[in-house]
Amino acid sequence: MNTRPQTPLDPRVGALLAEIAAQDGAALHRDGPPLDLREADLSRERLAPVAGDAAWWDADRQGLNLGGADMSASDLEQADLTGATLKRARLSGALARSADFSGALIEEADFGKADLSGARFVGVAGGQADFTEAMLEDASFRDASLRFARLPRSLLDGADFSGADLWGADFTGADADYTTFRGARLDEVNLADTNLTHADFEGASLTKARLTGSRLRSATLTGAKLDGADLSGADLSAATLVRLDLSSCALHRARFAGAWLNGTRFRAAQIGEAVGEEVAGEYEAAKASYLALEQNFQSIGSHDEAGWAYRRRRRMGRLHAEAQARAAWRARDRNGLMRHGYRWLADHVVEWLCDYGESLSRIVRAFALIIVVFAGLFGLTGGLIPEGSAQATYNAIDLLSYSALNMMTANPPEIGIKPVGRVTNLLVGVQGATGIVLMGLFGFVLGNRLRR
Repeated sequence: MNTRPQTPLDPRVGALLAEIAAQDGAALHRDGPPLDLREADLSRERLAPVAGDAAWWDADRQGLNLGGADMSASDLEQADLTGATLKRARLSGALARSADFSGALIEEADFGKADLSGARFVGVAGGQADFTEAMLEDASFRDASLRFARLPRSLLDGADFSGADLWGADFTGADADYTTFRGARLDEVNLADTNLTHADFEGASLTKARLTGSRLRSATLTGAKLDGADLSGADLSAATLVRLDLSSCALHRARFAGAWLNGTRFRAAQIGEAVGEEVAGEYEAAKASYLALEQNFQSIGSHDEAGWAYRRRRRMGRLHAEAQARAAWRARDRNGLMRHGYRWLADHVVEWLCDYGESLSRIVRAFALIIVVFAGLFGLTGGLIPEGSAQATYNAIDLLSYSALNMMTANPPEIGIKPVGRVTNLLVGVQGATGIVLMGLFGFVLGNRLRR
């Protein structure tokens, strides 16, 4: 028998308990002013010694019974409600900063628009609890069970959901900078349009999670399970995505600028035609995004897709140079226009010629086009004269044959046709040099493809 004297109950707590008892088993409903229970001790440890068979005591859970109670707008700042039963209770608009709800039953409870900054919900059972637009900065939900809980548009900066079961929860539009979800179960959770900058998902399960349009900048997803997750339009800039399997994820128009991708498995086709930065016209960021993709595809041995990312990266450089040249034109910056314009033109030529060193067919196309162009120029100058004749040849076969052979030999071809005149000899030299460059480029590209 415990003979230690008990500290008298806080008069506010005594009044609350009497009010609950007076309801004769019905849920607490108050018509008066909101409750003032600031720093009140309503924990199971404090109330158990005086509970007996009181109506306000939940004998099954061994805690204060506030099931269905209407406590809207109450002041519960730093109050201790550990182990309490708050099933279907209404605490909307309550002030409960640093309150302790650890081990409480809060299923279907309404915390909408409540100020719960720094509150503790460790180990709570809170299926379908409603935290819509609640302030939950630095709140702790470690090991909580919050299946199908609602947290849309809530403020969760610095909150801790480590080990929590959040299956099917709704975080749509929430602000969750630096929030921790380590080891949490987030299967089928809705995190669409959520700000998850610097969030930590290490070891979390996000199977079939919806993350469309979410901002995961600098987020950590090491060891996360993302089977079937929808990351369409997500911003993964500077995120850590090492050795993940994203092969079943939707990545349409996702952003990857500065992301740490290494050994992460997915296909270029999952991204669609372009990364999100390119779609938004942010070409410099798009260039960084394609670089991250290129390095990742190389790390998993997917050389064709690495080549695709490389070509897209180079194209972003061209488009960025074009945008800078236009800006220099509008600003009447002659030096800038010349610098950026030259870079744009050079990249444009290289893309047309060989697709940045990735296309053999484009080099062959350039070969054929140059042969035809120079054949026409030889005809215009009238400088190709067959041996034994004093008249220039205009025969298409003669012109094309001479042009083709001149492209492939270091010296003018010996086919019974001689170039005559300065202009013609200059054309012969220029074409020969061009042919040497294209042959070397063809060998370089072919060698790269064979090595792959």
